[in-house]
Amino acid sequence: MKKTALPVNVLLAAAVSAAVCCTAFASDSAPDSVPSAAEPVMSSAEAAEEEYVPADPDAAWLSEYFNVAFEDDVTADAFNDALTDMGGEAVEADPFTLADAVTGAVRLAGMEELALTYESDAAMQKAEEILRDNNISAEEAYEPYIACALDLGLADSSWDFDGGISASQATAMLAKAAGLNGTGRHYIGRISDPDILEKICTVLSETIIFDNEELTDLGDQLVLDGAVTGYGLKYSGSDARFLEENTLKYSHSELRHAEQLIGLLKSEGFDGYVQIEPKLSVYEYMADWGDPGDPTPTYAVIEVEENRMLAYAVEYDLMIEFENTDEKESFHGLIEDYAKKYDSSFDEDGNLTAKLLDGSWWQPLYSSVTEMENEEYVRLTDNIVYNSAGDYSIHTFTLPENAAAVAEAVGEIAPDLTAGEKTIYVNPAFYRYISGEDYQ
Repeated sequence: MKKTALPVNVLLAAAVSAAVCCTAFASDSAPDSVPSAAEPVMSSAEAAEEEYVPADPDAAWLSEYFNVAFEDDVTADAFNDALTDMGGEAVEADPFTLADAVTGAVRLAGMEELALTYESDAAMQKAEEILRDNNISAEEAYEPYIACALDLGLADSSWDFDGGISASQATAMLAKAAGLNGTGRHYIGRISDPDILEKICTVLSETIIFDNEELTDLGDQLVLDGAVTGYGLKYSGSDARFLEENTLKYSHSELRHAEQLIGLLKSEGFDGYVQIEPKLSVYEYMADWGDPGDPTPTYAVIEVEENRMLAYAVEYDLMIEFENTDEKESFHGLIEDYAKKYDSSFDEDGNLTAKLLDGSWWQPLYSSVTEMENEEYVRLTDNIVYNSAGDYSIHTFTLPENAAAVAEAVGEIAPDLTAGEKTIYVNPAFYRYISGEDYQ
């Protein structure tokens, strides 16, 4: 297959900001009646080998991503094992106190050099003053680490740094340290943040078409051969790394819709972490859809074979780690009420009369990698192929019984790459679309 190169203006790596933030993110893309590829991404880490589901989301997260779990009283060996499991270094001390654990957490966070500046000639008695202001006494060697930990939110001023370590303290420190060193949750904010809508606007208005030729060559050929109807390309650097049990992935293409959806959740009292995972959605563009127009930084239609065109559209997966599974389960009802089109949403003249969020779809897509209590969710397969370097992946949804055919097609086109499978659970409207049962 000879693919025409994407236009230079489309592939520039520089961010392109929208003139008005609340305008449609993909307003120049195909209408919502055009099928687009929508596909969940593989989790960055497997769940812990032993089934362990603590009530504390941070404890559950450490268990899921690092197989780290603490009993009520944390021993030196247990904390040091956790440090090394998370890529840090053990702290040698006897007796082992909370101050030693804080020192290890600061180092794990990659903040030791910062901590040591608290006692530099320029800082004078900075560490000592911070501890004195918080009514904390500690040995001199620990002072810069504790002071730095307090400033960074790694420690709390109410703790007894000369005493032992509780499971909640160890969990809080290590989860925060992972967030600071880049191995923790990746998020732009929380639903409850006053500026969360501005953060969403900033991320989405700076997202443009991206590429990985090794995978787009494969994905394009899969579409042209009819093995799949479309695929999505994603970059692992934006993976949310959320606690899977509490997380839903909501796929869409418009900036305003994402803002309004988070605003709806905020107004309904929901909270949780929010991450934007950009993706390139690719599908065949049919000639009878009309002139696709000139390419833009977020949408381009390219002729890849004679009389065969593929659309490359920037979309996003809005990742939400809810506070609990009850909120996660309740999300479906909100979408049905406020972000899902039905025939009944229109009057006899075709005018939308239902009060829906801007950009609402006939077949919205949201999915979970853990089974839902709501039995309306249906099991599908996310077919995943990683590039040779392992930092990009393409995804497409199929019914479980069709996954083997996708893997076989991948093997014929790109024998050096392997198609993997991940079970996901999707909302009923999207299942009706992908199975051909109904358009609404």
